[in-house]
Amino acid sequence: MIGKKARLATIFIVGVIIITSFFYAVQFEPWVTGNQVKYYELKTFESYEEFTQYLAAGQTGYGKNYFGLGLFASTVRSEEATDGSGQAVNVPDIINDGSDPDDTVDYSETNIQELGVDEPDIVKTDGTYLYVIAQNKIYIIQGYPDSDAELLAEISVNESTTLLNLFIYQDQLVVFAQTYDYPIYGILEDEGGESIPAPWWDSTPKTFVTIYNVQNRANPISVSELVIPGTFIEARLIEGIVYAITTEYSYYIDEDEPYEPRLLVDEKPQTISLGDIHYVDIAEKSNTMTHIVSVDLINDNTVSSKIYLLGNTQTVYVSQNNIYIAYYSPWGADYQTLEDLIQSVIMPLLPDSLQNEYNLVDSLSLEPYQKETIKEWLLQNYSQQLTERQLNSIAQEIQQQTEQTILHRIHIENGNIEYQAQGTIPGTVRNQFSFSEHKNYLRVSTTLQGWMIRSYINDFEPRNNLYVLDMDLIIAGRIENIAPGEQIYATRFMGDTCYLVTFKQIDPFFVIDLSTPTQPEILGELKIPGFSTYLHPYDSNHIIGIGRDEQNIKITLFDVTDKINPVELDTYEITPDEESWNWMDSTALFDHKAFLFSKDKNLLVLPIGTYGQQEAYVFNISPETGLSLKGTITHEQQSGDHEKEEDMYYIYDNSNSIQRTLYINNILYTISSSMVKLNALDTLNELITLTL
Repeated sequence: MIGKKARLATIFIVGVIIITSFFYAVQFEPWVTGNQVKYYELKTFESYEEFTQYLAAGQTGYGKNYFGLGLFASTVRSEEATDGSGQAVNVPDIINDGSDPDDTVDYSETNIQELGVDEPDIVKTDGTYLYVIAQNKIYIIQGYPDSDAELLAEISVNESTTLLNLFIYQDQLVVFAQTYDYPIYGILEDEGGESIPAPWWDSTPKTFVTIYNVQNRANPISVSELVIPGTFIEARLIEGIVYAITTEYSYYIDEDEPYEPRLLVDEKPQTISLGDIHYVDIAEKSNTMTHIVSVDLINDNTVSSKIYLLGNTQTVYVSQNNIYIAYYSPWGADYQTLEDLIQSVIMPLLPDSLQNEYNLVDSLSLEPYQKETIKEWLLQNYSQQLTERQLNSIAQEIQQQTEQTILHRIHIENGNIEYQAQGTIPGTVRNQFSFSEHKNYLRVSTTLQGWMIRSYINDFEPRNNLYVLDMDLIIAGRIENIAPGEQIYATRFMGDTCYLVTFKQIDPFFVIDLSTPTQPEILGELKIPGFSTYLHPYDSNHIIGIGRDEQNIKITLFDVTDKINPVELDTYEITPDEESWNWMDSTALFDHKAFLFSKDKNLLVLPIGTYGQQEAYVFNISPETGLSLKGTITHEQQSGDHEKEEDMYYIYDNSNSIQRTLYINNILYTISSSMVKLNALDTLNELITLTL
């Protein structure tokens, strides 16, 4: 099977080269365009039987996808606060009056991408209390003032549930949890009646959204629970409304048993109506269900839900009014479609003599793979008549058509969910920061990797692009072929400007003007050693970058006052110990929520260390004084008996690795899985440690 796919892929690549060469010669329009969107009608189903048949179409597995009501169970429960040993302890009867914390309290919030669009995290604070997920428990902690700091409550879940992250909104704590199911192997019969082993799932993974009333922080009360089919993908909190996104796979839908997708709202099943299940009727049908559910925390936790069959959701970006869902779609992954394409499209374009030879192969008494090999050779032999320049030029065009990201825009407002647009762009995106919505345009950075043709055209180099799309997701402006041979490592959009970092051997830092959306323009470029994986605005004229320079962690302060001539204002590198074989690492390299910054305090805090043991590095930062290390905070003093570094190779323990940091007024809080430590922000002197 693998050999057949490889041969068909080769035939396809060469065949597309031939097709494209004909397009160049006779000015034919390509059958797929990367700069326009072919819209398909959004449809609903007439019955659950039709819906089930759609999901089952193209499935090759056996078994059933059971999602019965009896499989739902409330797995998140509130318990008495304990001392860590399971024994209940007395806690003070602290009652919050329900009002927001004192407005004069200065505290940090989760580092988010879009103003007003909160993102869930493993640690939250409201300026008085801390809400922490650690050791698969939720801890509610009196954090401020430090004289009153103590553990108030602990919420446990059953062993089959994994806590993910949470929101705090006024006196409501919203917790996301996940259950995972594993295949059960049994003996089934194939169409010929022979017994074969095959996996099946007794249910799909489920996402739990549990809401607690925490007016009394010492006694959180579960007031509502929502169970959504599928794996948790993302969530956002906008003006008191939670939007949760899950992906439900349906590999083993039984087409003989109508499937009715359900939510479980406060232990009551709520069937999702056919009018709220949507699909696009295209050749590449998706049997992956993307659930988008809203929960109104202001109006009695009212729930709204939609299902979209959009493909395998990979990246989600959310603005204040839209959810953008993106997934990579390598055109041509369906090898039967490629084979059909060769017959229906390529053959008519070949010279008569080659068509005759090609057709003659089918009349030979040979095995199918032998016929395919001969056909492949015929096409390859013909392609050798093309020059290397033609091949490379065509290869780039092929990549534009075959390596694409599919985009969907779903409008959200006051809990309402409405699908509005679809589109495609060449290349792949890196993460949510590859996107930005601004003034009714979506800006996106992508990289063309050359995955489909690199094995055939060895010198194909990655190419980077920036696209500006209107709200119909049609490309309105573009810059293509940025830094050929390199890949995008970081993107940050700030108003009408995009800052882009690519990397191969050096770090080109690009400044791109987007003030005219239809005509984006590269203004400046700076080449420096290393690269940044995350960019963060210091102010309108300065950017902070965190990344690597070989084995070191590198922090950079860029001055972009003159956008034509950006400057590396200052850098700071953290190097590994001479005796260590580890590279330096930081959670902030790939998780922006681990990045703590305050311009008013000239404060930057990053977890830095080895992969499993990171300390909090506290920096002073300003354009006037640059970057200077103020000190470090570690939780390592309670790490156990790992006296030798080589022990860590065999005994992996990251319970004391700092994961998050925050501040409330003049106190810096560092959080690991084992403790919360309070230090004075001005001196970094330790104030108190709370053991989890």
